[in-house]
Amino acid sequence: MTYKDVVRELSANADEKYRDFIAKLVPTIEKDTIIGVRMGDLRRLAREIRKEENLDIFNEAKFYYREEKLLYALCLFKMSESFDAAMNALDEFLPYIDSWEVSDLIAGEIIIDEAHIDKAFQKALSYVHSEDEYTIRLGLVIMNKKFNDAAYIERILDAIKNITLNTYYVNMAAAWLLCELYFTDKAKVDEFLFSDAISTEIKKMTRQKIRESLKK
Repeated sequence: MTYKDVVRELSANADEKYRDFIAKLVPTIEKDTIIGVRMGDLRRLAREIRKEENLDIFNEAKFYYREEKLLYALCLFKMSESFDAAMNALDEFLPYIDSWEVSDLIAGEIIIDEAHIDKAFQKALSYVHSEDEYTIRLGLVIMNKKFNDAAYIERILDAIKNITLNTYYVNMAAAWLLCELYFTDKAKVDEFLFSDAISTEIKKMTRQKIRESLKK
């Protein structure tokens, strides 16, 4: 299998109606960068790549299409030789992350073993301290999925407090994380929400997500 084979396989699984749906769901990317491949087909192709190839197959990737980025996210951590190699590859990939869909999939796919928990948290923290919207979101969602517990809450709240970029996808990720932390330590998060540490927008989003969670 070559990378050209991968692109041909993506094109063969294009769905025009799904492409239109994704264009509305992820409005921050240009429609001509969407092939229209469903996640089930992407996961199937990722399994084939992981079985037959190594990560070098992506060396030819330009990461122009949405699906190329999602496919790489599905392969990166399972195909890397080590945690450090995966993190280095992720750092190189950061400039190509241009939507919440890609950042959130990466955060969901990341593999962290016991030996690298602290290093992984520091990496997520460095992402939150970035000035790039989707890098910040990536750090926040990694924290949400992997570090949502009492051991990290103080450092997470401090990181959120120091975010300077005010955009929808950053604010929503921060609110989502704060909502989850609320059920870890209600008192700490309540105090945080009543302080001047974060914007009114994040406070509103957080309280809305808490209300929605309590209704479930």
